[in-house]
Amino acid sequence: MPSPADTLIARLQAECTAAEAAERAVRASVEAQLKEAERSRAFAWRRLSALADMARIAALEPDRTVSVERQLVMLFREIGWIEGGLDELGEGARPLLDWLTPIAEALHAGSHPPATDGKEAEPPPIVDPIMAFRAFEAWYEAERGAPFLQVFERYVPPTPLVEF
Repeated sequence: MPSPADTLIARLQAECTAAEAAERAVRASVEAQLKEAERSRAFAWRRLSALADMARIAALEPDRTVSVERQLVMLFREIGWIEGGLDELGEGARPLLDWLTPIAEALHAGSHPPATDGKEAEPPPIVDPIMAFRAFEAWYEAERGAPFLQVFERYVPPTPLVEF
């Protein structure tokens, strides 16, 4: 039979073990929350960068077809999938183009409203480029198993610090 001192020590050790487990759980939860917040921040900046660049191109080019192509070329160059034109993309990229083209068209339409020529023109269907891009991101992640904005990540090998 354990002595009262042994029982007391065992109870205190059990409390220590439980407190350590609780601390590890809290730390793991906080680390997971920080990683998710970091990812959300990085993706928000990447989304801003991509859509801002596309919007700038859309504003500069009055021809819709040329504007859309230039926007998509810029985006695919930025992520490193092409060096020249969209013809470098394989047939597997067709769904990506199907999703991204309406976004580029909406950005162009936002910068170049249709001329009315004195009469009321039927407004084009309104597509919110941000919501459309988010829908594209959700589709891409469901389809490919990884977030689209992750393709902007570049591995930079560590460079040695050399002092002279």
